[in-house]
Amino acid sequence: MKMLGVLVLLLGVPAVQPRAVEITDVVTSRQITEVRMAPDGKQAAVVVTEPSLDDNVVTSRLMIVDVDEPDRARTVTTVRGVVERMTNVRWSPDGKQVAFLAPLDGADEVWAVSRSGGRPRKLFDSPAPAVRFGGNHMPFWSPNVPPHDAKVLAFEWSPTGIAFTAPKPMNKPTDDGVVYDGRNLMPLLAREHDEVRNALWLHDLRTGQNRQILDAPQGPMAQSGKPKMAFSPDGTRLAFVTDKLNVLDGDRVSTVDTGAARPLDPTWTPDGKLVGVEGNRVVAIPLDGGPRQPLADAPAAVTRAWFTGNGITLGLSDDRHEWLSTVTTDDNLSNCDVHGDKAVCVHQTASTPPRIVAIHGNVIKDGYHPNHWVDGARIQRPVPAEWTSASNLKATGYRIVPPQCAHSRCPAVVITHGYDARNLFMAEAQEWSFPSQVYAARGYVVLLVNESRQANPNDTVEARKMMEAAIQSDDIDPEKVAVVGYSRGARVADELMIHSTRFKVAVAGDDGTAELMPGSPAPLATTFNGPLLQQTGPAAGVLVTRIDEYLKHGLRVPTELVVFPDETHVLHQPRHRAAAMRQNVDWIDYWLQGKRDPDPAKAAQYARWDSYR
Repeated sequence: MKMLGVLVLLLGVPAVQPRAVEITDVVTSRQITEVRMAPDGKQAAVVVTEPSLDDNVVTSRLMIVDVDEPDRARTVTTVRGVVERMTNVRWSPDGKQVAFLAPLDGADEVWAVSRSGGRPRKLFDSPAPAVRFGGNHMPFWSPNVPPHDAKVLAFEWSPTGIAFTAPKPMNKPTDDGVVYDGRNLMPLLAREHDEVRNALWLHDLRTGQNRQILDAPQGPMAQSGKPKMAFSPDGTRLAFVTDKLNVLDGDRVSTVDTGAARPLDPTWTPDGKLVGVEGNRVVAIPLDGGPRQPLADAPAAVTRAWFTGNGITLGLSDDRHEWLSTVTTDDNLSNCDVHGDKAVCVHQTASTPPRIVAIHGNVIKDGYHPNHWVDGARIQRPVPAEWTSASNLKATGYRIVPPQCAHSRCPAVVITHGYDARNLFMAEAQEWSFPSQVYAARGYVVLLVNESRQANPNDTVEARKMMEAAIQSDDIDPEKVAVVGYSRGARVADELMIHSTRFKVAVAGDDGTAELMPGSPAPLATTFNGPLLQQTGPAAGVLVTRIDEYLKHGLRVPTELVVFPDETHVLHQPRHRAAAMRQNVDWIDYWLQGKRDPDPAKAAQYARWDSYR
């Protein structure tokens, strides 16, 4: 009877209902930024970033994951700071240490820690001076990287030594001024005019000596500031990228003729050729300029290639997701590394946050899960969508429809960036600081809309038609539609408010249209359909102040410009990200629905917005 009473009591307890997603959830979500398998394939090193609103820092946590039991993960070291990050993770050839780049003593250099944990040690002192890397700093301009000092830009580890690239300032004189070339505003904004080249060095682990091989300007084949490198399977040659694909063999540097093939990030075949993509085929590129040899068909865009005992495994990508050629899935598998018939990847979907998975053959096994906050949250599933514009062009994206909108029309928010609405969990590449799940929790139909790949990328005409096509739906109130966009999406949002009457309020992130900038070559807009909030870092803020002034004093439209100091194209400081999200959610609630947050701390914000009417 006692057991029965306990059972009745338990059955009478109402189930805990999942809570709505909040801005703090989005900002503090943990990301898995790097995955690298050990030389024996039994473990993987992964980097997990953990933002904190309490002290406004991000912790980079280096963890070791067992490949056979991927839910087992342990921390070996951490890097913590506002802009400090851990990157470029590599195993030592014997698998006993894990090396990484981090500014542990003020500037990025190469550090290593035992696979069992302990205190990191610097592997060598870089011969280069520290330069500012990331953000708007020249010449290592990288808009999505927080600005920090660096003495080493990238490295690779071989059995005999470490290859690394380091900055080499050319000490360009400025006593007579600097002639502006008319092409690039960034040196003016950054106030940095010296030429700094990438110097390639070799560090000999036996002697401790550094030897410079060459220095080269940054070129179109290299990732901004961080050229890619890879040692050949036997460790005797180094492929590296400047403005060309090069190979270092002994003391001799030669340029590889890739012909019509696009080289992948330097990847070697087992027999000493390099890998590229030509048309819909993966090909081997001989170093001597001989005929390129087919290796595999490429059913989609190829991002990586690994050679295993069973042949070749490809990293593939399309408009929806990334995946491996050995696995059939619609989910997103990114940051993969492959060893034999095993792989470790980051798995996520539009409704599930990043976690580690191990793949044996074509079987996916769930692993370490750093975002347990979702277990008690109500995540609304984004549904894949496809739209056709008035020009009969097609584009993809996702729709999030709150349950109540199945029975009545709801307000809507369109989020756009360009081509990044993919099967990812609130990815900042698409959403920037526009939290889709928070908007959905507040009753908005959320549309994450790509542009058509068939459209002309030099204007926004077709992009605007696609956004208009996306809001033609029976669950959307046509009088209550907002558009928010980041980067190119900010220009699309601005120009929708100029050329369309279907959108009533907008938010533009870190860019804007020349049609609202007096003095620009573009025709100046004479109308704007509703209020605009601009949120930006300092570099774009210098440019879009003209938009703010013209809307206020020329068109007399309610507008506000918020600049976040010490930021880049993407906001990196957790408190800035949270503030930006609160502001744009409140802005759209206020102007689209007349809603106010009752928080007394926001009284001044609403008084300011009232004055714009």
